[in-house]
Amino acid sequence: MYSHTQTGWVTIVGLVAALAIIGVTAQEMDPGSPGRPFVTATLVLMALLIPVFGWLTVLVDEETVTARFGIGLIRKKIPLRGIKSAERVRNKWYYGWGIRMGPSGWIYNVSGLDAVEIELKGGGRFRIGTDEPEELIQALRRGMELGVGRKA
Repeated sequence: MYSHTQTGWVTIVGLVAALAIIGVTAQEMDPGSPGRPFVTATLVLMALLIPVFGWLTVLVDEETVTARFGIGLIRKKIPLRGIKSAERVRNKWYYGWGIRMGPSGWIYNVSGLDAVEIELKGGGRFRIGTDEPEELIQALRRGMELGVGRKA
């Protein structure tokens, strides 16, 4: 029903720049230096952050909404039947990007300030950052209506 991927260009460019700086530092270090393994481990870890957190894909099908970072190691699935409402919101700049606990619940965000806040029937809220908030809300509402129709 709905699929959208938003790329976190600032995150990717920042990580690539940091990798370049650390890489140059590693090249200038003496191969026997005690700090070299730490620098190498830091390079590997930072390189792994790009495919894990570089983009956010949101999928809405007939039963669930899924927010998946990067290659999918980190994801959140919410059954549509458990959603009470969905509304467009704007995150504060200091909420940051990535996975965060905000004042109203968990936030998955890769870029920008626009988000959709999902209120759950059982209580709690979950925000998904997106550059297509209206389209995501429409998809969620269509999915929720289909779910109600299947129950009847």
